[in-house]
Amino acid sequence: MISNWINILKKRFRQAKARRQLRMQELLKKTGIGFRTEVLDIKQEGDPLLDYVPCSILANLRIRGKIVCCRVHTLLKGENLLRKGDPVLIRYRPGHLSQVLVNR
Repeated sequence: MISNWINILKKRFRQAKARRQLRMQELLKKTGIGFRTEVLDIKQEGDPLLDYVPCSILANLRIRGKIVCCRVHTLLKGENLLRKGDPVLIRYRPGHLSQVLVNR
């Protein structure tokens, strides 16, 4: 009984976190710094939430004028999953690499 409640709370927490990240990604579409790069590696992190898949992507990012290899976390639409070598447009806020938008 208690484990059922804990599982329900975990699921609601993950859904709320996904909704916050989706709102941030909408903001990044308008205000984020964007550039083109390619996916060096991609890993799915957990179960799909709200038709989105949590992923971590290894890519080269331009931070303060330097190109740095960095792993970022984002939500991707289920049918838009990326593969290694795919070209992408990444939008982010400087200093907040936990908030990233990845588009094809």
